[in-house]
Amino acid sequence: MSTMTEERHNPVTDEREVVETRPETREWLGQEVAGHFALIVGLSWYVLFSIAVALEPAADHPDAIPSWLANTIDFTLLGLLAVTAAGLITRRRFGLVAALGAAALFVAMVVACPVSGHHTFGTWWYGQMACAIGLVAITGSALRRS
Repeated sequence: MSTMTEERHNPVTDEREVVETRPETREWLGQEVAGHFALIVGLSWYVLFSIAVALEPAADHPDAIPSWLANTIDFTLLGLLAVTAAGLITRRRFGLVAALGAAALFVAMVVACPVSGHHTFGTWWYGQMACAIGLVAITGSALRRS
């Protein structure tokens, strides 16, 4: 995280002092990120998410998760991906933050699928989990370096 320096007057000692300040959250989220970070994260999401979805078999027990809960989770993920796309297109840090949130939610979804009984645990799960963890690692790394 970038810090800024600011010169302030200390009325007690009547001296000027240099103080390190951090940007406000709103300012930090709106800061521009390098284009290559936005491109790498965007392409990673496109490729790894597509692979993960293609690996998932048909549900063994489609009613294992209530439809209202499944729809809420899906809608939340799609909303985060829309915010991610808007942020990455405009090259703003909030896009990386949204992508990291979406990646964390995606990991939780991959874990919950066989645990809830929606799908039977199988070799497909390892590939899907690798894609999900890869998205967390790539997005987290890009956010840390931006």
